[in-house]
Amino acid sequence: MLGLLGAFLPKAFGGDDTYGAPEREKVISRAKDFATAYNTYDVADLDDYQKRLKGLLTSDYDKQFVKVTDAVFEALKDKKQVSGDAKVRGVAVESIDEDSAEAIVAVDSTITNTDNKAAVVRHFRWTLSFTKTGNEWLVSNFESVAAVTATAGDPSATAPTPSPTATGGS
Repeated sequence: MLGLLGAFLPKAFGGDDTYGAPEREKVISRAKDFATAYNTYDVADLDDYQKRLKGLLTSDYDKQFVKVTDAVFEALKDKKQVSGDAKVRGVAVESIDEDSAEAIVAVDSTITNTDNKAAVVRHFRWTLSFTKTGNEWLVSNFESVAAVTATAGDPSATAPTPSPTATGGS
């Protein structure tokens, strides 16, 4: 009896992810590919970097990416910056439908330049937007997620005070 319930309950309550599961895996894979490629570059080889990313981006987003990386790499060329050793720490698909998806990615990489001869580990967190083009999920936008810092303190200093109405006062 329980086996039958297990077969029917997920479909009845929206738990069956027949479409979503394979597509989620494709989005996760593409997010990992993007995070690794994006964090692997040498400012001395802009063409290689842009070519490697081109296949992961929508054509509109690629045009923006080329403009931005042209300017950024020009500004960094004297610093001889290199980024590599990218390690994706996690990917979560926030939403997905037949032609778009949103994912959150955590990736660490190392950066060296003329200011930092020893590799410095950088931690990046992004929200990635995807558009499905044909059978491929392509990045159509990405934004950095701001770091949130928790501080310890006196919890009573920020505790809400009940209003007079809530406590029966006037």
